[in-house]
Amino acid sequence: MKRRYVLGIICFAMVCSFMYGDLSMAAEVKPEAPVVVTTCGKSPGALMVKLICKRANLECTQNDDLTAGDLKDGAFKSVIITMGTSGKGMGAAGTNIQAEVARIEAIIAEARNQGMTVIGAHIEGKSRRVDDSDQQSIDAVGPVSDILIVKEESNWDGLFTKMAEEKNIPLYSAKETLDLVEVFKTLFGTE
Repeated sequence: MKRRYVLGIICFAMVCSFMYGDLSMAAEVKPEAPVVVTTCGKSPGALMVKLICKRANLECTQNDDLTAGDLKDGAFKSVIITMGTSGKGMGAAGTNIQAEVARIEAIIAEARNQGMTVIGAHIEGKSRRVDDSDQQSIDAVGPVSDILIVKEESNWDGLFTKMAEEKNIPLYSAKETLDLVEVFKTLFGTE
């Protein structure tokens, strides 16, 4: 009986580690609210993150046109940047991937100046990993993030796992988008 109990605990710990990442490694990076979320590529990912934050009882502002100047007043403690692009969204906003990458690089530089936590999120799955623009968005955000949050489908080929290992970045993943609510609760300590 005790043996089954111990095996059950070990299996539970392994499942939690797989689903939520290496919690001991993530303890080194403790993001705080309030949070601002933006997108590198004008995809709907930022809106999805805002909705996830709301369900996780986390104070969050969405600004798809966020600039480095918007961070200078110190109103935010963490910035979440979604990766993956929308050609339609960029066209409607009158921008392109080069301008988006330049905007995000400036945001990340200012976030570092402010001592903010930078979180890279790829939560829209394979549909945001189909072309060079998607990859440029990922390259601009992922490797310089303090924390990575991804939907399992986004990581089908292990891209984010490899990135996290090479850069020593805590990686959190979940099978379904709504499962990320628990990831956010864990990271930010909300109920």
